[in-house]
Amino acid sequence: MNAMKRRIFRGFIVLMAGVILSGCCGLSKMKDIKVTSCALESYSLNGLRSIDAVLAVGIDNPTFAFKVMDLNGVVKYNGEEFATYTADTLSVDKKCSKIYDLSCSATLSGGVGLMKLMQIVKNGSLDGFTTDVTATVKLKSGAGTTFKLKDVDLNKMTE
Repeated sequence: MNAMKRRIFRGFIVLMAGVILSGCCGLSKMKDIKVTSCALESYSLNGLRSIDAVLAVGIDNPTFAFKVMDLNGVVKYNGEEFATYTADTLSVDKKCSKIYDLSCSATLSGGVGLMKLMQIVKNGSLDGFTTDVTATVKLKSGAGTTFKLKDVDLNKMTE
């Protein structure tokens, strides 16, 4: 049973890393801002349907300070809703390359069963996974905008 939990957990982590990377890269709209890494700091399983995690996200930001707020979305597998996710506010410092801790959580959708999840985890690929992302980006001055990205291919974001 412990091995099964580890496989489920690894599947969630691959999904969350892809989602966070796609959200941060797509939302910045700045060619110079780059997500350089993403690693798992800690996690806790909430049953077999959800996970809370802290990701260490490396960001190289040669521009101004900003915050990514209200980051949430839906992960789809072959066009069907697979999971929903949220992440805490991420404050990015100006002109630095740094690793930031990002708390996030994901919950499997009602139609996703344990057998389907195990098949996907066993495959180990993000083929067929897309996400819809919504987030608000605010500058230190308070000016900001909300971005909505549809059908971002997670496989392309992790290449």
